[in-house]
Amino acid sequence: MTSLVASCLAFTFGLIVCSALLPGMMVRDLWSAFKAAVICGLLSVVLGKLLFFLLSLVFFFPILISGPIGAFLVQAFVNTILLVITENLVDGVRFVRWRTALWAAIALTLLQMLVTRAVAG
Repeated sequence: MTSLVASCLAFTFGLIVCSALLPGMMVRDLWSAFKAAVICGLLSVVLGKLLFFLLSLVFFFPILISGPIGAFLVQAFVNTILLVITENLVDGVRFVRWRTALWAAIALTLLQMLVTRAVAG
């Protein structure tokens, strides 16, 4: 439970920071960021694992060759898809381009890894 709360708060914080740093990303307020974090978390539980599995099958050899970096990139791509879906569900979060969502997803995936390791260890 602590890991879930920490992940949700870190994701909310990450969305706010990413919107300040990325020119093509807009988050209206803290409440919109929190709603997006909860929805993206739920989507990750329901859809994220399936997407990761399917994309891992498609990109099996690049992941095999590049190791953890390949798995990280697949996870970032899954998070990009989840962010784009979340954008359509939450009123206060917008991405101008798909590429902006990809950069936000890379940053949020790094943050997600750091928080998971900090809470677990």
